Amino acid sequence: MHRSAKFGLYGLVLAGLLGGTAAWATGGKSVGLRVDGQERQVHTSAHDVRGVLAAAHVAVGEHDLVAPDLASSIKDGSQIVLNRGHLLNLTVDGHARNLWVNADSVDEALKQLGFGTENLVSVSRSKRLDTGATKLSITSPKPVTFKVDGKSVKVSSLGPTVRQALVEAHVSLSPTDRMSVASTSVLRANEVITIKRVKYAQQLEQVSLPFNSVRQQDPNTLKGTSSVLSQGSTGVERVTYQLLYIDGKLAGKVVKGRTVLRAPVDQVTTFGTKELPAPAPAPAPAPAPSGDPQQIAAGMVSARGWGGDQFSCLVSLWTKESGWRTDAANPSGAYGIPQALPGSKMSSAGADWQTSATTQISWGLDYIAGVYGTPCAAWGHSQATDWY
Repeated sequence: MHRSAKFGLYGLVLAGLLGGTAAWATGGKSVGLRVDGQERQVHTSAHDVRGVLAAAHVAVGEHDLVAPDLASSIKDGSQIVLNRGHLLNLTVDGHARNLWVNADSVDEALKQLGFGTENLVSVSRSKRLDTGATKLSITSPKPVTFKVDGKSVKVSSLGPTVRQALVEAHVSLSPTDRMSVASTSVLRANEVITIKRVKYAQQLEQVSLPFNSVRQQDPNTLKGTSSVLSQGSTGVERVTYQLLYIDGKLAGKVVKGRTVLRAPVDQVTTFGTKELPAPAPAPAPAPAPSGDPQQIAAGMVSARGWGGDQFSCLVSLWTKESGWRTDAANPSGAYGIPQALPGSKMSSAGADWQTSATTQISWGLDYIAGVYGTPCAAWGHSQATDWY
């Protein structure tokens, strides 16, 4: 008990002593004795508090509180107060200790220890304290903050678990919501708990199914040939997705099911397996003209029905261009007797276009006939522009 409480108790008894009645005619005294709130009268001839208590067969323990003290004198009408010491096996917010109090009830003991009505106690506050040890647990309110729905919800909760704090904060959870701690976990002071709202939804989509290409052999058609026997067509499939939303934002998308609405149809293609007939023997190649390039050109000009004047123009043209040399090369890429640009164009007349005068002249005459019509027309253009 605090010193102020103790002196108050002494004051109460002393006031009774001063206001007492006259002594008995026989010299005895009548003294009021209150033990743990229980009143009784003691008739005694004792001169001090110790004697009165002995006469009343009341023992004083080490932790008991007596007012006035044992050595104080008494007279008729005095009051003696004895508060027994009671042992508490006290646990405060999980911390245990043993403590002696001079109180009649749990409520009085809590007041002596400085605990208010906002604290949670394990036994009834009206319970009277007996001579044995009393187990008493005290839980203090704990400030907790819930982060939920974009705001902070603060509450002071006695717990003992997070679930109770949720109730006191008026925060409800759906079965799918996620919390940063388990609802059954022990509540801790100044704890910040995050709650994420989780919702699921479904989405349906139709997607196309590609068709397969199937090839079948056809022994009645030649190798290297194929044809489409039946056209393929795509199918349609309905896909069911499960969508996951956390705090209103899409956080996941997974396939939950597939249903074929229209199956795809295979495209069937046949390919021939019949062997090709043996090729007919190729005719023997005609003998290549012999002689110098101009002799070869004269024969080819005549074969085209051009006269000597055309041949004369051709001689002048190709003398200027290449000097009638099969390997005549120009930095621009022109090559051969007709100065084809590029020289590889002449491969259309023969694979030996790089060395054969016959091949080069044949290609050159085709070129002149196709572009200018005659060698003389080509020569006239060359004289006017310096190229043909």
